[in-house]
Amino acid sequence: MPRLFRYFYASDLIAVVGASISYIAIYWTCAQLLSPSALSLLIGAVFLIRFVSSSLVGPWIDRVEPVRLLKGTVLVRFLLLGAVWFILTQTEATLLPLLGLLAVQTFLQVIGGNTAFKVVTRIVEAEQLPVANAYLSTLDRMGTLAGLLAGGLLIAEFSIEMILGMEAILHVIAWLLLFPLPSTATDENKTTAKTTYWSDLQQGFSYLRQDARLMRLLLFGFVANWMITPLNALLAPFAKDILKGGANTFSLLELALVIGGIAMSLLYARFADRLDLTQMFQLSTVLQGVFMLAIGLTTTLPLAFSGMLLLGMALSLFGIPFSTLLQQTTPDGLLGRIRSAMVAASTLCSAICFGLSAYLTTVFAIDTVFVLFSGTGLLVAFWLIRLQRTAPDVEARRDEVG
Repeated sequence: MPRLFRYFYASDLIAVVGASISYIAIYWTCAQLLSPSALSLLIGAVFLIRFVSSSLVGPWIDRVEPVRLLKGTVLVRFLLLGAVWFILTQTEATLLPLLGLLAVQTFLQVIGGNTAFKVVTRIVEAEQLPVANAYLSTLDRMGTLAGLLAGGLLIAEFSIEMILGMEAILHVIAWLLLFPLPSTATDENKTTAKTTYWSDLQQGFSYLRQDARLMRLLLFGFVANWMITPLNALLAPFAKDILKGGANTFSLLELALVIGGIAMSLLYARFADRLDLTQMFQLSTVLQGVFMLAIGLTTTLPLAFSGMLLLGMALSLFGIPFSTLLQQTTPDGLLGRIRSAMVAASTLCSAICFGLSAYLTTVFAIDTVFVLFSGTGLLVAFWLIRLQRTAPDVEARRDEVG
């Protein structure tokens, strides 16, 4: 991969590890200060911030040169961490500064994630995008896993102030690693600067609705969310009530999911030039449903572990072609708005599925809920694949449209 991508990769890895460390530390600290119901409301508020910000930040991302915006986002996160660290060390306040940090960091992570998605297209050639996205998928999983494990160990030994100070240092390093990346203004940036925010926002949603390829990506994303969301919401009670295990069982299942994702990301990077993006994308959607169905039908830990391992591979196989197809079929001047809109739609879909799966557990057993969601999702996935193969795709590529 190009030298600039390696700098970008290292910076992103450090930032992900740092954010994951503080994430687990902040939530653990808040859990000691809040009741379970208040903590649930806090998680819901973070979810809401992510949805609203994903819906609205697209035009700003497309207005500002992405490399400069990414550098600025990392720098602001460092300054924010430093400010909260100072408040915690100089005052008795704990909860309010941490809640403010959590809210602002969530907003900045949305901006940074969507901006980084756009930066990749500037520093990597189009034919190398599948490999780059495979490596970034590995980075996200390994960085998050390392950060969560380190955060769990650090919070047991150090204060929250010390941990936030460590994350601030990590963000300085991440910021310095971004300096070799050049900032290059484009015609799209110059054009969108003359329009209003709301017209830019409307243009992004209109383009998404009118582009059949993007709408197909979004529909497959909805189906995938439908099939796997119950697992995200109910994995802990599944480990306890169905597998008759404890915290170790839950941890093993989460670990299997991460290991599977890392393994598939590395495999995809190795064979990316031989794989058809659309076929892999469709196959991964079906495999998610198949493995979720298998997990719902098992009651033993070895089979559940195997199912989670395979599901992690399917999730990674889904995410890599999804990102690449989105980058390759969306004009650069609209990429921030289109990805933000998709993230917002996916977040809303997940919220609905979370609520529905939670309600259905009052009527059915947890494993039955898994089977219901995966079975119906598979039927819709097969129907979408059949529909796509029978419908002629005569649209010309619009990569150069701005």
